[in-house]
Amino acid sequence: MLLNFVETIFTSGSGTITVVLLTILASLIYWSIRRPNGMPPGPTGLPVVGNMFDFVDTPHVKFKEMTKKYGNVIAVKMGQQWMIVLNQIDVVRDALLRKPDEFAGRPDFYSFDIFSQNRKNIASADYSATWKLHRKLSHSAIRNFATGKKLERIVHEVTERIGKRIDEQHGKPIDPKQVVCLGIYNILGTLCFAHKYELDDPRITWLVRLSHETFEAFGVGMLADFIPVLRFLPTPGVRRLKQLRRERFRFLYDELKLHRESYDPGNIRDIFDSLLLAQNETIDEGSDLVESLTDAHLVGTISDLFEAGTDTTIITLHWTLAIMAEYPDIQKKVAMEIEEVLGHERPSSLEDRGRLPYTEATMMEVLRFSSIGPMGVPHATTCDVMLGDFQIPKDTIVSINHYALHFDEEIWDEPKLFKPEHFLDDSGSVRQHPNSFLPFSAGRRSCLGESLAKAELFLIFTWFLQNYEISKVPGAKGESLLGRIKSGTSIARELDSYEIIIKRRA
Repeated sequence: MLLNFVETIFTSGSGTITVVLLTILASLIYWSIRRPNGMPPGPTGLPVVGNMFDFVDTPHVKFKEMTKKYGNVIAVKMGQQWMIVLNQIDVVRDALLRKPDEFAGRPDFYSFDIFSQNRKNIASADYSATWKLHRKLSHSAIRNFATGKKLERIVHEVTERIGKRIDEQHGKPIDPKQVVCLGIYNILGTLCFAHKYELDDPRITWLVRLSHETFEAFGVGMLADFIPVLRFLPTPGVRRLKQLRRERFRFLYDELKLHRESYDPGNIRDIFDSLLLAQNETIDEGSDLVESLTDAHLVGTISDLFEAGTDTTIITLHWTLAIMAEYPDIQKKVAMEIEEVLGHERPSSLEDRGRLPYTEATMMEVLRFSSIGPMGVPHATTCDVMLGDFQIPKDTIVSINHYALHFDEEIWDEPKLFKPEHFLDDSGSVRQHPNSFLPFSAGRRSCLGESLAKAELFLIFTWFLQNYEISKVPGAKGESLLGRIKSGTSIARELDSYEIIIKRRA
């Protein structure tokens, strides 16, 4: 019958052919932009590309503004895929906490496939038994190596070396991101690989460069993530990402080889060793889990742990130092509290959390105010699911607008102002679980390195304010450092490079 239909068209004259082709084209256009029944409201997109090019720059801000028209749950068409954006804490809790399994997936992004050895990692892997196993192993490794006195000792060793580098400047302007980067990479290098690097070790500077270039390559996402046919085109972006992947995994597999050669089950030195221990025990037991603990899985997991403890912490500290320079009165209050509790000589301990409420509140306010991961890592629905009155189909992309949560005028008093008081109750104690505060997300896919990041930030921040006074460069006092937010990214709200004065306290 299909052949008869085609024959009828082509024997009916060019006018009929044109009408039929236009009808087919109109139908394809309609179906490409049609909003499925039960889908949340949102702007109408263009054929094929949908709303992709509407959100290239500061999407978190645009989605927040759109809530006035469409409500707190917005659906947009990104290429050939639907994405819903959650912009208010109650709907986020409904999704991530009340229906954690249903919203625990990851989107079918080509960039995820490229950079994770076909998802043999934690961050972008499918929600599965293998994922659960590696998440459990990672949490265990972090508890063993990245908490308590072990972490304190590592951080104190690194901050001592950072202090020497800062003191060499003798109060001259300095780009703080350089020393912060080198310090954080040293901390994670010790935890993950048992390496202690010099601050200017070429291996560390290479890792910093590689991480920066990967961030730039990801940008706001790859077109091939949303228009699958583009996966078959060797575009410059795809080629560059694959090259960065080869460099990164060459380094990680070299580390795996070195660890395996010197591995001693009686002397587990670092997080990589703890993963090797789990792999070897599984092999010895003849467990069915062997296929979930291949070398590729181990390398993917260590890669995620390393990333979870470096990039976000570096960006947060970069914001922190800029904020302290911009708000000297707040900086003075933090320094006074640290002086009263710790004195000038004793370094802070993780046990001091709870004894420094204004300091902790200031750090929490940095996390809210900076909102460095404004749209988070996208989720995907693992099945058809109801969210409020909306029917969300399986495999729909789901993004959490953390920026909208952290700047919700109905929750926060003057959210655009930096106020540590946002996190203090009437008695001056820290509000441990403030409403609409999710810097590390929640549910099944909450940040793997949350506990490590919080501990690092507390120890390093208290060290800075205990030992140094931070100020803006003379002559640049009228320029706000906080206005130097890099534009055109949904991955991180980074600040451009800046210089400040960091001087030893008298």
